[in-house]
Amino acid sequence: MLVRGILAGLALVVAISSPAQAAVARPSDPAYATQWGVQRARVNEAWSAVKGDPRVTIAIVDTGVSKLPDFGDRLLDGHDFVNNDDDASDDNGHGTMAAGVAAAAGNNRLGVAGICWFCRILPVKVLDATGAGNYDNFANGIRYAADHDATIISASFGGNDDSQSLRDAVSYATAKGSLVIAAAGNKGTSQPHYPAAIPAALAVGAVDAQGVRYSWSNYGPSWVDLTAPGCNPAQQRNGVIGDYCGTSSATPFVSGVAGLLAATDPAPSASTIRAALVAGARGGQVDAVGALNALPPAGDTTAPAVAVDALPALARGLVTVGAAAADQHGVARVEVYAGGRLIADDRVAPYSVAWQSAPRNGLVPLEFRAYDRAGNVTVVRRTLRVDNAAPAVKVYRNGRNVTARATDASGVARLELLINGKIIARYAGYLHQFRVPAGARTIGIRAVDKAGNARLVAAAR
Repeated sequence: MLVRGILAGLALVVAISSPAQAAVARPSDPAYATQWGVQRARVNEAWSAVKGDPRVTIAIVDTGVSKLPDFGDRLLDGHDFVNNDDDASDDNGHGTMAAGVAAAAGNNRLGVAGICWFCRILPVKVLDATGAGNYDNFANGIRYAADHDATIISASFGGNDDSQSLRDAVSYATAKGSLVIAAAGNKGTSQPHYPAAIPAALAVGAVDAQGVRYSWSNYGPSWVDLTAPGCNPAQQRNGVIGDYCGTSSATPFVSGVAGLLAATDPAPSASTIRAALVAGARGGQVDAVGALNALPPAGDTTAPAVAVDALPALARGLVTVGAAAADQHGVARVEVYAGGRLIADDRVAPYSVAWQSAPRNGLVPLEFRAYDRAGNVTVVRRTLRVDNAAPAVKVYRNGRNVTARATDASGVARLELLINGKIIARYAGYLHQFRVPAGARTIGIRAVDKAGNARLVAAAR
């Protein structure tokens, strides 16, 4: 049976114009600012815990994959079932863009930031230069990927007809420990699309930046398992970046997230990864952080990664201290200690607590303890200088001149002259002589230290 790959009409190359968005991680790749899907699916947050691993192989069963610097030596030798040889290079562009969405290197100042930065890429060509293919090649490609230790098999192809050979191939791959992730199709109908509609495969539909299903994406709660961003920037065969749209694009997006899950320790099974992807989804949409949190933590010996927020050089009164924490299986809580005493804990990111530093003065040791769901803990220690004592002030009156001298452990920021309760003069320093205007009823000197503590002293009239 000859069918068209899902790329027909939807592997679009257009100008990138999406605005930059703030993110937890900001890789240096030129197109990252336009990757709204990465932020929507919280992949940028998941990167704080895991970025992939070479032990994980994502098979791109498609039109082949061209060699690009963004793939480096992670692009493995594959097979071409169209021409029956071992040259799996891309003569269309569809497969190369799929590989980029799933696993282009991140933070390397090249192209885009793929989802799984360190995963290996296995190219399997089953579609020709026009995007056409047949079920025999589809089945053979899936089997080949499974036989070559593909952890994840990304299948952006298919047709409307069911096929026993496809079912057998997906079952074969599943039995070999691979997870087959397949595109739901781009006809905007609920009609099942194969191999996506095969129960053993994970079927992926496509949503836009607002999380709304693209009108062209196939749908159906009885057979579509997840949705994912359906337009993602990716490099073409010549390295030029363009928007890559379709369930063809949503599928390698989910495959990349699956690769991140596969890179955790202990390595989860394909069935565990699938269950976590579905359980961790938000409104049926893939969510990288949710999927990581849905992985069972049993056997996890890796402690969370912790980065303490910048502390002020000097603090007083109520101080907010916090930290960013990430873990491959989810952070349970972050505790903050001051001077060996627990201040409070926070169980929801961003992790921060408010601490009343008064009446302490001087250096206070802080300790941040991040616990993951398995009980592993990371401890980070910092020291904070606090000053809750107002300056000492001496005032000398000589006629209409008032001299003020202030001292403080943290340094004096300024002196202020108050006449009749109002500030009429300031001086940036600790020693100064002020001139008092005639007719002053009350005279006061206020000293403010560098922490913001203040002391007001009355001067004799």
